Amino acid sequence: MIRDTFFSLNRFASVCRKEMVENWKTYVLRSVMVYGILAIAFVWRGYFEYRYMGTSAPDIDPVWGFESTMFLCGLVAWGCISASFAMERMKSKTSRIVVLMTPATMFEKFFSRWLIATCGFLVVYFVAFKMADWTRVAVYALSYPDLDMITSFPLWQFCTNGGHFYEVSVGNEALMFVSGYLVIQSFFFLGGVVWPKNALVKTFAAGISIVVVYVLFSITLGKAILPNNFYMSGSNMSEERMRTIMTSFNFVLVLFNWGIAYFRFKESEIINRW
Repeated sequence: MIRDTFFSLNRFASVCRKEMVENWKTYVLRSVMVYGILAIAFVWRGYFEYRYMGTSAPDIDPVWGFESTMFLCGLVAWGCISASFAMERMKSKTSRIVVLMTPATMFEKFFSRWLIATCGFLVVYFVAFKMADWTRVAVYALSYPDLDMITSFPLWQFCTNGGHFYEVSVGNEALMFVSGYLVIQSFFFLGGVVWPKNALVKTFAAGISIVVVYVLFSITLGKAILPNNFYMSGSNMSEERMRTIMTSFNFVLVLFNWGIAYFRFKESEIINRW
């Protein structure tokens, strides 16, 4: 009998341990896949960057620019995929019975999968990225021993802009990117709860449909309400304030998506009616 009807730390740890033990092969294979794709991309890029370099090699590793772009794109792409797979055990009746009959509260079962899909993914992605980067350095340090600029990508400095790694200051810009990433990730997490089967495709299609409908509705409404000679002058609001408002709105939307996902998961049934 469950005494703590909402959350118990010991019981939550047991749920997380059960989830990792039962699905460790799947998690390992997906982690290796992420590392493999990144390593192949980095080695492939390094081949075209290093092969024609001679004595006039630059001081900074030319692959860093590619890796910085790959880091951000991969973070968003694999973050959405990880969120879509968060509730994959709910897609069949047998596995759904196992999940729902686990002696834990619905919040603990939801939070364990949220933690793995959100925070656990970030840890795995950072480790896989660094291992792929070290693989690129090891391969070309042996192939081109005379090129001293072949070095590891400073991931921590890139994330924190330590030593002014790039010209943009870390502040509202970084928070705006984080909030935007979390909005997309939370949307795919919600899609994984609503559609456990084929969640990635269905959520992507739903997102495209929502964007198209919203844009068409906004254009139609604007033409119907605004006069033909309407001209919008420049806003007196500063860019920093606009970024702050947008960031705050994104975080509210993230919490809304996660909240809806929890209540949808809480109302899950053994017989899937969706």
